[in-house]
Amino acid sequence: YKAYFPAHWKDEKFKWEAVKHFQDHWNIDAENFGDMFKEATDKTFNLLVSGYAYPRLMVINFAKADDESVRTMFRNLFDESQDLATRVDAFQTSSEELRSKYDDGTWRNHYQNTNAISTYLWLRYPDKYYIYKYELFREAAKELSYDYMPRKNGSVESLIRGKQLYDEINQAIKADPDI
Repeated sequence: YKAYFPAHWKDEKFKWEAVKHFQDHWNIDAENFGDMFKEATDKTFNLLVSGYAYPRLMVINFAKADDESVRTMFRNLFDESQDLATRVDAFQTSSEELRSKYDDGTWRNHYQNTNAISTYLWLRYPDKYYIYKYELFREAAKELSYDYMPRKNGSVESLIRGKQLYDEINQAIKADPDI
């Protein structure tokens, strides 16, 4: 890690710029939630879009259809007094309800998977959450002989177990005075 990170900082720096931009522009009580969300996530680039998934765009579309419901979804997702699994499940359920209710014939998927939801949580609470990616968690779990192997189905359990492993890795990194 010590040798790898400095050489790859230029590839990873945008993530921290995205967090800073999000933190500077996030306002759950903004008059127009959709416009605020669009601006706050403007620097996320490939974190919230890929060749086949558009979670950021779908949230923007959902907000155009029902701004207050989307605000409530994020208010609930970011409510740290509630259980994480419950919050993630509720976010996905609300996303599917909005997709079904306002589908204009093109909304085949809401794209609010565990990767996207973990990214929202990480943007809001970067010291507590991590971006969940099945492939990376699986590789780390194998390499470290972790007692849980994630499932490719994008389950909330895999996200939570990934967070637990990353918390352990985080503690090991913090214990190293050279990092």
